[in-house]
Amino acid sequence: MTITLPAFAAYLRLDRGLSERTISSYLGDLDALEKSYGRALSELREADMQQVLATWRDSGVTNRTLHRRLSSLRAFITFLRESSPDAPDPTAKIELGSDKPRLPKTLPFTSVQAILAAPDTSTPEGLRDRALLELLYACGLRVSEAAGLQKSELKLEQKWVRVFGKGSKERLVPVGESALGWLCRYLEHAYPQLNPGFADESLFVTLDGKNPRPLTRQEIWKSVKIYARKAKVRQNVTPHMFRHSFASHLLEGGMNLRSVQALLGHADIATTQVYTHVEETRLVEAHRRFHPRK
Repeated sequence: MTITLPAFAAYLRLDRGLSERTISSYLGDLDALEKSYGRALSELREADMQQVLATWRDSGVTNRTLHRRLSSLRAFITFLRESSPDAPDPTAKIELGSDKPRLPKTLPFTSVQAILAAPDTSTPEGLRDRALLELLYACGLRVSEAAGLQKSELKLEQKWVRVFGKGSKERLVPVGESALGWLCRYLEHAYPQLNPGFADESLFVTLDGKNPRPLTRQEIWKSVKIYARKAKVRQNVTPHMFRHSFASHLLEGGMNLRSVQALLGHADIATTQVYTHVEETRLVEAHRRFHPRK
């Protein structure tokens, strides 16, 4: 790693407001590039970049990963040019071809319902998990957003939740009646048992011995998989599939793309447009299945 990469990390953190996970991804890409090149990235030229790309392709690096690494390098070049406007851009003439986005994996509504009903709500942990699953689906939250929620960010009377997404960007998301009902039951009956004396400000907590602490992202992932198996859902279910299903089901129900973009907290509507491809795929499959002349 060169001395310029920590400065680049500070630029991403302070000027662009990116999360630590995203910054780590950028630095990992640049570290891989620097190791392949063997010298400082500021010395990289177009011919060197072409050679590095060829080496990566030969070693089986996917086109998707190549696109991501090239994007990281372009961000670094932009940063470099702020202090050295004449710095060369080794990526200027590089074209990798189309990087078709993978269609998000969604759940049928019946599967969502089965998973939501899987927790044993007679226990504090089960009641918490039911409220958590309901909120994931009702609001399309990322798992990190759910894990980081503070109790004060849930406004039951106004029926919305304040969410801080990637880059600490804030958005307000409405909470549906079903999720509100389970959240109220959780806060009234389970939360005081899991958070004695309200020692922790987090919304979703667990007892670690006698001390309350927030649920971790890993614990939420594990719970979702357990409840999916209990509900006999055969798909490999992850928390993010609730977010994908939330968006897809809203579009299927008639919500416009801009509104879904706002609810998901996407900066670019192109990110949201991938869900329209899911609906197009369903239409094609339905046509093939039901049209009399196949």
